[in-house]
Amino acid sequence: MFRSRPFRIRENAERGREFLEKAMEFVADQPCNPLGRVSGALSSFRVDVMDVGSRYEVFAELPGFRKDQITVSYDADCCLTIKAERPDPEMEVRYLCRERRVGSFERSFEVDDIVEKDVTVAYENGVLHIVLPKIREEDNRTVFDID
Repeated sequence: MFRSRPFRIRENAERGREFLEKAMEFVADQPCNPLGRVSGALSSFRVDVMDVGSRYEVFAELPGFRKDQITVSYDADCCLTIKAERPDPEMEVRYLCRERRVGSFERSFEVDDIVEKDVTVAYENGVLHIVLPKIREEDNRTVFDID
């Protein structure tokens, strides 16, 4: 089964507070029409997930990231996590327009019954592609020859 893992405020209270603070700072820094830009600041990266019979395929849009800024992990709770981090450039400048986001971006999905050792991850042209092979259900039947 493959399903998106929702943001849990109780488990992520500190992260949620930091996220809200960053969003409020972003709104305050906008010279014009800040409310129109808030939705873009709060949304995470986009993901497509396909069930292709023997495997799941995940495509995540992560333009502008380098491979070393992206982490894909799978834990004992059957949680696939994609995390991308873009550091804030250490320059003292006054932005006239700033639409490119910095910081940490993360999506998590519950995925069970996959063959972990056969998972493949590739990143090309700003798209992360993850292939998660499913565990094949063994046929536990015995077939008898007919005389």
